[in-house]
Amino acid sequence: MHLTVLGATGPTGQQILEQALKAGQQVTALVRDPARLPQRDNPHVTVVTGDATSVDDLTRAMTGSDAVLSALGGGKDFKSDLASRAVRALVPAAKAAGVRRIVMLSGLGAGETKQYAGTVVKLGVALLMKQLFADKAQADAELRASGLDWTLVYPAILANGPRSGTYTAHEAPARKVSSRISRADVADFMLQQADSKEWIGRNVILDA
Repeated sequence: MHLTVLGATGPTGQQILEQALKAGQQVTALVRDPARLPQRDNPHVTVVTGDATSVDDLTRAMTGSDAVLSALGGGKDFKSDLASRAVRALVPAAKAAGVRRIVMLSGLGAGETKQYAGTVVKLGVALLMKQLFADKAQADAELRASGLDWTLVYPAILANGPRSGTYTAHEAPARKVSSRISRADVADFMLQQADSKEWIGRNVILDA
């Protein structure tokens, strides 16, 4: 497959990119600064310099791809509105490029997933990230309404660590979730969805 990865220089995006390359995939990475991408000289990586909130840049990065995996995040900016601005560009760009499959990383506690978040997650959102998660909820709603083949991925607390393969995926967990899950496991799940129909049109809560 040919995948377009957004947020490829971030910690989760790096896991997606590395695992995709190990699986023999061809990857296009849209980045603002190619110097920050360790894999920029890999023959299986096409680097497109641009902005993830630009329809034109996204269209260039998506053209020829089979699926888009987005691990965009606001970093340490808890007031970031990147998620909604990026989705507003992503939807028309995907349609222009002829790409239907979109797998997007969100965060447990955003929008309708708040009901499944445990106390630790809820407190973190309420005390520090209320504005950020409101923006994520808006972005998620716009992707759901896009008519594309979307999957929204909601991990609880992201952590560093190896890929375990022992995580579980739920649409409606039976218990509140506040667990830590490695970015490597999140990347593993997102890559599996690139050519799977199982979770199309569904929210997925990942639990370690």
